Amino acid sequence: MKIETNNLNAEFYLASLALGVLEAMKLGAVQPEVGIWSLGRLQGLHQFEHSLVLSEDLKYVIGCFDEIDVWSSLDPKNGLEKQQTMIEELKVLCLNILRNLSYKEMSLTITLSMEEHDLD
Repeated sequence: MKIETNNLNAEFYLASLALGVLEAMKLGAVQPEVGIWSLGRLQGLHQFEHSLVLSEDLKYVIGCFDEIDVWSSLDPKNGLEKQQTMIEELKVLCLNILRNLSYKEMSLTITLSMEEHDLD
């Protein structure tokens, strides 16, 4: 499967995806390590870090996805509470990103292909 959109739409779709994964973690529908294997390991993550079209807040959120699971191993006593706090903070950032986007400039188009693609 492959999903494509233009760079102007990327902030919207990535923030929306991050928000959904974070909410699923908060509710226990997915385990925190899902963050590591979802947005935390996006192919070309270094491209996101140096992107001129993505906000610093979104770069921070994506960069934190691989850290959410760490709390349980670093602090077994308070790890779950710290995970939930971090998830909430990242959700607030995602919501702020979505609130502050200029939707007039976006076409909000996305192309979905169900062909198999390699994960080079």
